[in-house]
Amino acid sequence: MDYRKGELAKNILKGLAIGLFIPASFLFPNLPKSLEFLLKELSKKHRTRPDAFRKSIFYLKKRKLIESKNLKNGETVLVLSEEGKIRLMQFDLEKIQIKKPKSWDKKWRIVIFDIPKSKNKARDALRNKLKDLGLYQLQKSCYVYPYECKEEIDFVSEVFDVSPYIAYIVAEVIEGEKILKENFNL
Repeated sequence: MDYRKGELAKNILKGLAIGLFIPASFLFPNLPKSLEFLLKELSKKHRTRPDAFRKSIFYLKKRKLIESKNLKNGETVLVLSEEGKIRLMQFDLEKIQIKKPKSWDKKWRIVIFDIPKSKNKARDALRNKLKDLGLYQLQKSCYVYPYECKEEIDFVSEVFDVSPYIAYIVAEVIEGEKILKENFNL
């Protein structure tokens, strides 16, 4: 079974994020004999061709999502770059969901923002993601949700690099909350 386009690269990024070190010698055509075994084992585990790993690593390095790092023992390994960390967060952004508790605590979570025009794309992406997460748009830059979602909002705002422009408020009363209760079936 071959990976869909980009899936192997995504898995390599995830591996690097959890501390997996990949010897930089994977980049070189004359792979040392000691590493051929590792490459074959990775290929078996992920059911893909051995050269697919090498191609994915070249792709990640070319896109500056991974970089070489010299260890104290003189070995060179590949690690996640800052760009790679951002890209990995974007992968996680696609999967993020807000968990709903069994009962409502009768508090509203309000997300308000004032994002500069220079970050138009980020503002639009944030609005779309807040809607995807199920938040109710009360006004253009004001969204409401009945359940705790601070961690998710912090994560989303970090991914879009707009954290300084967002405020998270917990309120017990919102004028006109009947519409909100109907929207959230409360």
